[in-house]
Parts: sequence; structure tokens; C-alpha cells
Amino acid sequence: MKDKQTDTKLRLIALQLASWKKLHDLITYGLDKAKPIISVDLERQFTEMRANLLQETEHVLRELNLLADLSGRAMNVLNRGSSLRAVRELSNDDARRLETEWNSVFTKLGVAQGQLKSRRKAFAEVTPFKEFMSRLSRRPAVA
Repeated sequence: MKDKQTDTKLRLIALQLASWKKLHDLITYGLDKAKPIISVDLERQFTEMRANLLQETEHVLRELNLLADLSGRAMNVLNRGSSLRAVRELSNDDARRLETEWNSVFTKLGVAQGQLKSRRKAFAEVTPFKEFMSRLSRRPAVA
């Protein structure tokens, strides 16, 4: 059997994780002072990714029941990194905090994704016959 709600949550979390990965790639580029000057195109990509995450994160976290756990951390990452140039100018301590908070959000989303995959697998193993028998055994006895 399939659970549409679990499948929907898995799609949401996959998109969210992809966005967080892309943001991390851009942040890592911004933090590497050996890299060339930040181009207008890279800054635009960063701004678009950040805007996407600002718009979608609260909705996704609420759907996954992670809003209380991750909302503050996610907003810290998105607020600290207002632009690639701002990321490049972060002190070492601020850069470490940014990466730590990003990792915290990313890890928790990954764990939630694993839990949803386990749930989807459990639903896949339920056959219509097993479901029927389960419901039949829960019925109250008829007098």
C-alpha cells in the first residue's frame, strides 16, 4: 500500500535538502578567500536560493513537525548569510557558527527523511489482505 501523506512529505524534504545543499555550496565558496572575486551571477544564485529557503522553510518544517526544533537555527543561517559578500566577510567564529547551524538543520532534515523512508517501506509491506485482516481483528464483537 501507499501513504500519500508520507510520499508528499518525502518530496517536500527532498526539495528542502537540495536547497540546503546548494546554499552550502555557495556559502563554502563565499568562505574560501582563495577563490576569485564573487561574480554577479554567483551573488544572484545565492540570493535566489536564500529567498527560496526563506519562503519555503517554515512551511516544510511545519509539515514535518520540525518547526520548534529547527526554525530558529534555519533563520540564523539565512539571516547571517545575507549575501555572499557578507559571508566572505564573516569572522572565523561567525563562519564556524554558521556552518554548525547549517549542519544542525541539514542533519535533522536528513534524519527526518530517513524516518519517512522507513515509514514508506513499512506501508509498502502492507497488502490489502493484511489491512483487511487488521481491521477485522479490531472490530468489536457483534452480540
